[in-house]
Amino acid sequence: MFCFIVLLLLIGAAFYFYQKLMAIETEIRAERSLETAPCSVAQEPDSASGEVSKADVFETKINPLETVPVEEVLAPVETAIIAAVTDQAGIKQTELYSLFADQSKKQLQQTIKDMTARGLLRREKQGSSYLLYIA
Repeated sequence: MFCFIVLLLLIGAAFYFYQKLMAIETEIRAERSLETAPCSVAQEPDSASGEVSKADVFETKINPLETVPVEEVLAPVETAIIAAVTDQAGIKQTELYSLFADQSKKQLQQTIKDMTARGLLRREKQGSSYLLYIA
């Protein structure tokens, strides 16, 4: 009995740390995508040598909201949803589920709700479903 309890505690701890590591990984990927965004600040060469110094390059700060294109911020599924809604304005949310058979219905629902909250999509209630439009 004691071994069973210890085993359950170990499995619970492993699951907890796995979730934490996955959260850290997504944060790191988000930071890397912001770091690799092109810098929109033009560097002027040093008047004496005609070159940009390393200190000037490393001190350049970018505003991620201004320099990162929308396509890089959106997940591939979100980009595909926007493309589908653009092609068929007013598409029913239930029809969208059949277009994305590889995604679960719950994941698509949550993604669409998140996109609506961020102002990318507009949903209009119609019966038991929603009509989707680009915001």
